[in-house]
Amino acid sequence: MVSQPEIKSLPPVFDRSILLRQAMNDKALADEVLGLFLLQLAELAAKDWSRLDLNFEMHTLKGSAAVMGALELEAIGRNWREFGIDLQGRVIHAISAFQAAAA
Repeated sequence: MVSQPEIKSLPPVFDRSILLRQAMNDKALADEVLGLFLLQLAELAAKDWSRLDLNFEMHTLKGSAAVMGALELEAIGRNWREFGIDLQGRVIHAISAFQAAAA
């Protein structure tokens, strides 16, 4: 019998309760911070990935995403070395999923 590779499940794309807790349940503040985070994600997606300092970018993504409740992006930022050449695609896909979940 051939064993199947272990599939790691990713956490939820967005847990809005984390963002609200960080914003002290101030919905207007949470919305403002969310808008800034969405801008940060758009900037990351548009960068020339062949020139990035991935250690810096993924460390920044991990921290920002954790505060925002962007759990899938935080997990990718934390484990980025595991994705190898698929990293950019995984990040871009997770950014799109987060943008949709945050809308």
